[in-house]
Amino acid sequence: MEMKLSKMLRSMAAACALMTANAAAQQGIASIVSSTYQYPDLADLALAAPITTHVKVKSAKRLSKELSAGVRPGFARHLVTADVIALIKATEGVPKRIQYLVDLPVDSRGKVQKLTKSESLVFAMPAGPAFVRLMAPDAQVPWSPDAARTVRAILSEAARADAPPIVRGISSAFHSEGSIPGEGETQIFLNSPEDKPVSLSVQRQTGEEPRWFVSQGEVVDEGTSQPRPNTLLWYRIACTLPATVPPSAMDGQSTETIAQIRADYKVILGGLGRCNRTRNAAGAR
Repeated sequence: MEMKLSKMLRSMAAACALMTANAAAQQGIASIVSSTYQYPDLADLALAAPITTHVKVKSAKRLSKELSAGVRPGFARHLVTADVIALIKATEGVPKRIQYLVDLPVDSRGKVQKLTKSESLVFAMPAGPAFVRLMAPDAQVPWSPDAARTVRAILSEAARADAPPIVRGISSAFHSEGSIPGEGETQIFLNSPEDKPVSLSVQRQTGEEPRWFVSQGEVVDEGTSQPRPNTLLWYRIACTLPATVPPSAMDGQSTETIAQIRADYKVILGGLGRCNRTRNAAGAR
């Protein structure tokens, strides 16, 4: 049994080392105990993870250098044993007690923050009987009522039949002049791997501020209006759209029309606001 556990630890340690190296290349060193995650941070993790659970840490055992290959400077690898308080999401059965590897920051005295008896939200994937693997080096988040409510709301909205589609950029953009100079409408159609239509529109009328809105459906209308910040629709648009409309989406249109599309696109980005992340996403969902 001990040899089997050691083999499992070696396998998990190797996987953790690869995960750490990949994530470090993309996002730099991230503190595993950050408690400042924003809505986009939690959405990135919760939507990507097959397992999301609220746990209470029973123990955190520091591993030897032999089992800590690939650990970033200033961190130490630990084997965490935790009891599941609440299973928020799972694609298969999860035992009441789980174990996983995590790299914790080391202070100037060589010590790490005490995890025993602390509670966390863990975003992970299955890694063997009673073992899970964190989705990212910082996928263990200190539990708080607000963070838990946010994660549950994200997953609940994503599970609905009418959930906002995943967005993968802009497919095309057009502008139509109105009957009066200064009036017109810009329509920007978004790519979705789910083949669910979603588009952005900006309407301009003389003497009025431009109005923008989102539509989900074959017919472009104002039915959806503007997405509220920190909702799944807002996240999937605001955290995915490029900084500018790609030239390929405006092929064949005049210089004046392209300039208007770009100006209206800025209206949309300004209305959506920034997708503020504390961490850099390894891949939004």
